[in-house]
Amino acid sequence: MQKVLWAILLVAFTLLIFLSSSLPMSESGRLSSLAADFLQRLLALADISVDGNLEHLLRKLTHFTAFAVQGWLLCRTFSEFRLAGRAANGYVLFLGLLTAVVDEYIQGFSAGRTSAVNDVLLDFSGTLSMWLACRIWQWSRH
Repeated sequence: MQKVLWAILLVAFTLLIFLSSSLPMSESGRLSSLAADFLQRLLALADISVDGNLEHLLRKLTHFTAFAVQGWLLCRTFSEFRLAGRAANGYVLFLGLLTAVVDEYIQGFSAGRTSAVNDVLLDFSGTLSMWLACRIWQWSRH
C-alpha cells in the first residue's frame, strides 16, 4: 500500500509542477509578486534589506526547491519499490531531467512565458542535489 501512496504523491507533485508551468505570465507573475512582497515585509521587520530583484530570485529558488522535492519523491518511490543501485539512480536522474525538459516545453506554450536551457539546468540541479543527498544518507547508514 505504501508503494502506491508514494507513486501517487510523485505523480501528483509532478502534475503540480506542470500545472504551474502552464499558468500564463500574468497569473504566475501575480503570484510571484505577492510572495516577494510578503517576504520583503518579513525581511523589513527583521531589519534586513535585499538588493536586486527579489521576485526573480524567489522564482528561481522555487523552481530549484520544487525539483528537489520531486527528486526526493523519486528517490523515495524507487526505494519503496525496492529498486536500488544503478537502475534506481538512472531512473531518478532521467525522470528528473525529463520533467525539467517537459516543464520548459510547457512554459513555451504558456502566454507570455518562455523556455530556456538555463532553466532546465536549474530545475535539474534541484533533482540532482536531492538525489545526491539521498545517496549520501543511504551510504552513511550502511
